[in-house]
Amino acid sequence: MELTEYHYVYYSYEEYGNGYIGSRTCKCLPEEDIKYFGSYTDKNFKPTQKIILKSDYAAREEAYADEIILQEYYKVVENPHFANKAYQNSTKFYVPKEQATKYARKGGLKTKENGVGMFSLTPEQKSELGKRNGLKTKENGTGIFSMTPEERSEHSRRNGLKTKENGTGVFSLTAEQKSERSRKSGLKAKELGVGMFSLTPEQKSELGRKNASQRWECLETGYVSNAGALSHYQNARGIDTSKRKKIS
Repeated sequence: MELTEYHYVYYSYEEYGNGYIGSRTCKCLPEEDIKYFGSYTDKNFKPTQKIILKSDYAAREEAYADEIILQEYYKVVENPHFANKAYQNSTKFYVPKEQATKYARKGGLKTKENGVGMFSLTPEQKSELGKRNGLKTKENGTGIFSMTPEERSEHSRRNGLKTKENGTGVFSLTAEQKSERSRKSGLKAKELGVGMFSLTPEQKSELGRKNASQRWECLETGYVSNAGALSHYQNARGIDTSKRKKIS
């Protein structure tokens, strides 16, 4: 008996770094295809998360078409945020790049205008989708959850340095934009009751106690303090805050 094929379009990404847009055909349900993060060739790209953008395709050609639309809309080859090195430019048959580009640009604008595909999701739905995929990854011990704490820390540090070097993510923002973004994120977290706002007073007190007892060392000067105080120390001296190591 021939197994059913499923086709889907996805966005895979590093927890604090770059992303990749692609399409995929698999024999299992898309949400169970947890070990596949893309056919990227960038060896520096280490995705650990994946969001399935759409999976109700009758044929792979339909998934290809949406992949083209999204890749062109976000200019994935020119955009330093993405690990894509080339555009998907064909479905089942060859499509000249100029034709695919024209079609994709119009299709991308139409998709946004109609609010379909990934544009049909609210920020909360995107967050919930990411959360579910993250829990599935944790449950199966794949992606970032297959790493030791030390490997995760090093992975995060490298991604942070790469993002800073490319001037993307938070490093593309002005000081005012960072402040406004932080303020809005804080208000949203409070409104939703997540993060520190999901903790009881006792849990907050315990978390503060643990953080205060941790000791971190600045790799540039050797200064030792807790995480918060060390960040203040390094920022005041123009030292990259990733240049630190936990010593206790």
